[in-house]
Amino acid sequence: MKPAPGNRPGNRTGEQTGERTGEQQQTGKATGSTTGPATAMTFEVRRLGPGDLGLLLGLQERVHEALPDPSVFKTSTPEFIAYCLAGGGRCYAVEHGGETVAYRMVYFPRDRDFNLAKDTSLPPSEYHRVGHWDTVAVLPGWRGHGLARLMNTRALADVARTDIRHLFATSAPANPYAVRTLLQAGFRPIGLVRKFGGRLRFLLHRPTPGAWPVTAGEQPELTVACSATEALERAFRDGWTGTGIAIDGAGGARLRMRREPLPFGTGRC
Repeated sequence: MKPAPGNRPGNRTGEQTGERTGEQQQTGKATGSTTGPATAMTFEVRRLGPGDLGLLLGLQERVHEALPDPSVFKTSTPEFIAYCLAGGGRCYAVEHGGETVAYRMVYFPRDRDFNLAKDTSLPPSEYHRVGHWDTVAVLPGWRGHGLARLMNTRALADVARTDIRHLFATSAPANPYAVRTLLQAGFRPIGLVRKFGGRLRFLLHRPTPGAWPVTAGEQPELTVACSATEALERAFRDGWTGTGIAIDGAGGARLRMRREPLPFGTGRC
């Protein structure tokens, strides 16, 4: 389904890699640090509000212009960003040394037309409790510091205190590092969809505030190459769910899958 004007989400989970070290503070701010052989860097995650529209638009443009192929990053409209900043979602920025170096957006569709749950068997009565794990972007010079994970930790804690109960995300099968980041945040691939101009994407789901139900007993495991579209589609139709990803040195990846029921029903995309 094509998003309505002003409702189009931005780039799916991006290119971040690396390990996060940080914790949720009682003050409502998340801080973290990364250390190297001779340096230590501290980052702060700040929730953004309506007054930060210009900040996000400027950061979005900087990320877009820095990419070798800007077409891989789908920018969000000012109307969409303003909606999320004003309470139609949650927006965060990572700051270091007075500079904003990354941001994360979460979108609550509510009664808007574009809702990823419509590609699943989630009952329409639950659509208002859906959130999209939307744009995440990090300036090129700051990738590899685990900033996406730092923002994910803060955002998940905040969303858990709302009435949102179903989180959905999309990520390209050709971007295994983004898929891995989502898996580490508790999301699991449940199907393949074509979105945003026909681009192939994994559709991922995460319950909130809890986690996926634990399946009793040892489950058989299936491994499918992320480039094997037909095999992946068949596995999802047959009830397999992505639970992990293996990435080789050449950039190829294989999705590890198990037969696990969806938290909200048996239908697949």
